[in-house]
Amino acid sequence: MISGIPPSKFKEDEIEKLVESMLERKTLFAKSLEYVAGKITLWMPYYRIRMEYWSSEEKIERKANEGVPAATALNAMFCGCVNSESELLMIFRPNYLRREAVTLVPAADEFVGPTSKVDFEGVLSSLVKKQNEAQEELVGLRSALSRNYVRKRRFSMLLPVGSLREEKELSAKIAKLDALRNTIHMCLNIAEGVETIKVLGDDTFYYPTSVFLLKNRENENQRFLMVNLVKSGGMQQRPNCDIFLTQLCNRNEECGKLVAAAVAGSSFPS
Repeated sequence: MISGIPPSKFKEDEIEKLVESMLERKTLFAKSLEYVAGKITLWMPYYRIRMEYWSSEEKIERKANEGVPAATALNAMFCGCVNSESELLMIFRPNYLRREAVTLVPAADEFVGPTSKVDFEGVLSSLVKKQNEAQEELVGLRSALSRNYVRKRRFSMLLPVGSLREEKELSAKIAKLDALRNTIHMCLNIAEGVETIKVLGDDTFYYPTSVFLLKNRENENQRFLMVNLVKSGGMQQRPNCDIFLTQLCNRNEECGKLVAAAVAGSSFPS
């Protein structure tokens, strides 16, 4: 038995249309050379991480020894083999905590994904540090950009072309840092200006995922396509592809091996 999020009752043709659309999107106007060589249901494990944090924001008024409670969800299957900060941020799913997990018994032809050990406090603290560093750097860059705007207004006819290039470079750096700060904020599900974070506990739940094995008709190269089996989005509530996990499994060799090992013995062709 596992603690899992119940799958939605999608019609088979809904999922087939999604897979077809993903193949067409990859090839744009050319006809796809890929075909579906196999499909299995994988119960993807996630850690529910309960924590509390202390923020420097004045609007949060709490006692010195009382932190702000929070929680996030981290993929428990891939957390041990991500190779970079960007890959780590791809496997957080705090929105999955909105769903209620129940006790389930996976079917005989379904697979339960393995879990990897991870230092939760070390991972979360490093991301908080990165978020704060990005915020500090943003203050300096925005100040420099503001000074550039002032100079531009005063001496617009005399400024060399290089000053415009500098302005574009500053704007690009600001956009990149702002995106990083906001991504960490959403992944950790915490406020900005966090000074300290403490993990209170964790447990594991499972999220139903369809794993499609796609093969190329010409060279037999293969890749995985991950489809969520729980409704999400707006009014239409259609099935959707997990773009980030799909990219991770196909770009990160170790993550791809984990998926292949998890489905070993299934109907997937070798």
